[in-house]
Amino acid sequence: MRRSKAVSALALLTGAALVLSACGGGGSGSGDQGGPQDLDPGAIGGQDELLKRPKVEDIGEVAIAVEEGFSNYNNNIGATNNFASTIALSNVQPSPYITELVDGKVIIKIDGDLMESIKVTSSDPQAIEWKVQKAAVWSDGEAIDCDDFHLKWLAATSKATVKGEDGTEASIFDSSDTGYKDIEKLECSDDGKTITTTFFKDKAFADYRALFSQPGSDSLLPAHILEQKTGVADITKISPAQNDDTVKKIAEFYTTGWRGFDPAVALSGGPYVITSADLKDQTVLERNPKWWGNPGGPSKVILKTNTDAQSAAQQLQNKEVQVIAPQADAAVAQQLRGDSAFNVFAAGGQTYEHVDFNMALPLFKENKDLRTAIAQCFDRDGLVEKLVADVDPNAKPLGSLTFMPNEVGYEDHYSDTGKGDVAAAKKTLEDGGWKQGADGIYTKGEFRASFKLGHKIVQRRADTVRILQDKCKQAGIEIVDDQAADFNDKRLPASEFEAALFAWVGQPLKAGAYGNYAQKDKGGTANYNNYDSAALTEKWAAANSELDYQKRITMMNDADKIMRDDLHSVPLFQLTDFAASSADIGPISYIGVGGGVTWNLYAWQKK
Repeated sequence: MRRSKAVSALALLTGAALVLSACGGGGSGSGDQGGPQDLDPGAIGGQDELLKRPKVEDIGEVAIAVEEGFSNYNNNIGATNNFASTIALSNVQPSPYITELVDGKVIIKIDGDLMESIKVTSSDPQAIEWKVQKAAVWSDGEAIDCDDFHLKWLAATSKATVKGEDGTEASIFDSSDTGYKDIEKLECSDDGKTITTTFFKDKAFADYRALFSQPGSDSLLPAHILEQKTGVADITKISPAQNDDTVKKIAEFYTTGWRGFDPAVALSGGPYVITSADLKDQTVLERNPKWWGNPGGPSKVILKTNTDAQSAAQQLQNKEVQVIAPQADAAVAQQLRGDSAFNVFAAGGQTYEHVDFNMALPLFKENKDLRTAIAQCFDRDGLVEKLVADVDPNAKPLGSLTFMPNEVGYEDHYSDTGKGDVAAAKKTLEDGGWKQGADGIYTKGEFRASFKLGHKIVQRRADTVRILQDKCKQAGIEIVDDQAADFNDKRLPASEFEAALFAWVGQPLKAGAYGNYAQKDKGGTANYNNYDSAALTEKWAAANSELDYQKRITMMNDADKIMRDDLHSVPLFQLTDFAASSADIGPISYIGVGGGVTWNLYAWQKK
């Protein structure tokens, strides 16, 4: 699951995803509000549809304003895992399964340009046959094949570990093993174009459509580049059980060699290739000359970073850019909806704001009463009213960390928190032995009810902190604003915060979120707030292997109840996916897990 700065064929757990309003032109700028997406996910192993990119006209150069810049080519490790990079990579790195917006619903399909077919050939044990198109090659002309699949499986399941600063053992590849660890063997055909994954007999993975693919916040990397850089002759000869200097050399390149951007190693296996990136303000994509499918509409795409939604809207109005995808902003939405020169897309998506407490800190680890009081004084209604309602009038405080309000299975487990209840928060602290000091802040022994709330520099998040500060200060709890430009990219994955305000780009395929909350030594590679619950880890892992749709929904809600009881994180609200464009370009929409506004870049046309 990507973190936000801002991810369904059919979504296996939740049905299709989450569109509240359609895109529209000037004047109204919105469509009818939709209800829950109630499609049953269908049978495990059902034949998914193929998506073939359409034949379109060349529309030349397109500039897009995005809120954060591309930063890492390998976005599949815990140290990166950033949605901002997905915006560029979604049209670059190969993904057997991709997403498409169909009648207002996000549907997972097989990338028919990359894959000839994907079939579940056995259910006991579960086995999947992946056939890659003969024509599929990387941008240097080398084949996309079994080596690339094997590398991903190896990185996810290698037994080689490294000891972290806290003494726990973690994957030397810094990669989540969700789903991959259930694969007993991965076999290659003679030409490398057919890959067979066979699962352990007593294991199954319901969300197999997430493997190697964007819907699971994943993708394929060019294994032959790693072979060249490490001197490994054949990556498929390296087994997950191997733990020697060769594996360490492979892991070193995997975790560092593809960090940042180097055009010599950052190859493309999609319709676009990254030609330049300063890793901050601008990233340039151009058509991949080795792409074997229909070429995309824009011949060149310039991603320009702009953290301010109002400024991005001004760029759009000044024709400096043709498309913008800022954080949803009420004033911007109203301004652009009132002008027929622009189209606006706003939809309740999978992305959600929340506050995580760093559970490695004694202040939070040893004081559940403080975590409870903070949750009680948080004014979530105020947040929604002041920050979200003008963009999405149906928005409400979020009651789950596993489901969104318009998903099948949603239950509100946090309705007794986040009400800005000053009296309740003070009573909780006083019942726990906390005493209010002369400065109005509660203390207990060595502890003071004061913490820094870290976040990246986004106006809405600064506004969020101010709103949360108000009622909590009245309750004797001090919240110190701690914003930094590199918070999401640097400090968050390094757990360098007391509490963190950020968003996860969630997935209809719920197995992918396991790594955010599971124990670190059990696959919690994105568990940045050091939450440590064996009960949660066991419940979520069991849900990932449950093939019965309704049972899985129940198990995921049980997992959410465990997290509610522990209160390591407080959900705030479901973010509105937001994008806008000049009226003469489209179709512009947004799928978080598909790369945000660029998910269908290949199909953009001038009207």
